[in-house]
Amino acid sequence: MESFNITAETRVSTGKGGNHKLRKAGSTPGVVYRSGETGTAIAFSAPSLSAIFRKTNNPNTLVNVTIGGTVHLCLVREIQRHPVSRIVEHVDFLEVKKGETVAVTVPVVSTGRAAGVRAGGQLRLLARSVNLECDALAVPSAIEVDVTSLDVGKFVKASQLPLPAGARIIFAQDFNVLTVAGKLAAIAPAEAAVAGAAAAAPAAKAKK
Repeated sequence: MESFNITAETRVSTGKGGNHKLRKAGSTPGVVYRSGETGTAIAFSAPSLSAIFRKTNNPNTLVNVTIGGTVHLCLVREIQRHPVSRIVEHVDFLEVKKGETVAVTVPVVSTGRAAGVRAGGQLRLLARSVNLECDALAVPSAIEVDVTSLDVGKFVKASQLPLPAGARIIFAQDFNVLTVAGKLAAIAPAEAAVAGAAAAAPAAKAKK
């Protein structure tokens, strides 16, 4: 998994007023924390972080956050954006280490053209993302599902998703992620017509 670098400074002011001043100066407030520990308030370059997100388009990006010469390997845990401009206003970074397991939300992406779609159905993504537990340094950017053999009325369940080694889906009850819907009424008559033609052929021969 590719990682990126950001240089940050610690900040003392953590209120709304202080954060507003930081943003006006071109910096973005954030926090670096480890699970169960007090976080470190930081400020860093907003443009550099935005460039990383544009490049990866991945909500689970690994970032090397350097604070006072010390590098903290982090996952981007939460991003707060302005409701209109969508500019990044605050970021929570979770410091991780090799061998640690983390819970993340990963998007689901289909690949291939489903058999049911070729027959006239419509592919429907019922769950755009799934909760995954995996190695902190091996978080996939997406779960890719090959739907080539998926027929009309069939489903791909969460338990059937292809996962990286050592990863597991987090769910209380198995659920449907993908399906091909509709067009059964249009497909059935076509199949009936073929069957009818096959049955009529022997009858025609018998009359001769």
